[in-house]
Amino acid sequence: MSNASSWSVLAAGQSNRIILAVDFPAAGRKEAGFTDLAAKMASAWTGYELRQTVLPGVRLTERPPGEYYTEHWINGTDWADYEVVAVIGYCAGSIYAAEVAQRLTRWQTAEPQVVLFDPQLIDTRVLALEMRKMIGLAGPIFTPDEAQQARERADQIAQQHAGAMYDAAIAILGLYREMATTAFARIGLDNSRLDEVTRLFESYMTYLSAASQVDPIEVWKRSIAITSTDYARMENQGETVVLEAAKVVGNRFSLGVDHADLMRSDSAVQILFEQTDF
Repeated sequence: MSNASSWSVLAAGQSNRIILAVDFPAAGRKEAGFTDLAAKMASAWTGYELRQTVLPGVRLTERPPGEYYTEHWINGTDWADYEVVAVIGYCAGSIYAAEVAQRLTRWQTAEPQVVLFDPQLIDTRVLALEMRKMIGLAGPIFTPDEAQQARERADQIAQQHAGAMYDAAIAILGLYREMATTAFARIGLDNSRLDEVTRLFESYMTYLSAASQVDPIEVWKRSIAITSTDYARMENQGETVVLEAAKVVGNRFSLGVDHADLMRSDSAVQILFEQTDF
């Protein structure tokens, strides 16, 4: 049986062969997700059940170790009853996908095929970039000076706590809560909604911080990576977390598609048809 607290079924299959999708699913996000990808793959995946990770209810202050998420997803399912043909990771989920695939060799003789969409490693700079993204999404709610000051504070936090992921994440969360409180007051939204979005951001910071403790490199060497124009831009800008990932992936396909549309793009689907065994 599958553990419903660890995996959600996105598409029912016709056999015991399954595809696992590792992501941080969030309602309303602009980036395409695995539901979009499954719709594009259509009949090619009809014979497989597609399952996506369900996040554990862990708080940032608990500072979970890297294996916490993997154990949450692995425990509680009778994997001997299934054949996992592939594990697919999106962005930071690519790190966990490697660990999940490796763990599954306890129950099956062949390691699942690993496919990565815009794989990257995680450091404190990534936390600052995520905070910058949130500031950008707020648009005109903040003045240009307020937005710039917040971006600079995020960068300072990343630098000050370089190598101390959870310390950085806790400080970034504090900055997010401060900015969100101001934004909600200005647009007149209820505080219950503020608590909800802050908790979601905290969950994401925890997910990223724990991922920084997982070493995916050996599995990534055997993987297929599908990357976007945003990924290429980060390479050109010298972002270490992308450069180091790009060096080790086994077989990379760079597409002229932005990060948000990668998993709904026809070109990514074509790569899956041509380069995978499932």
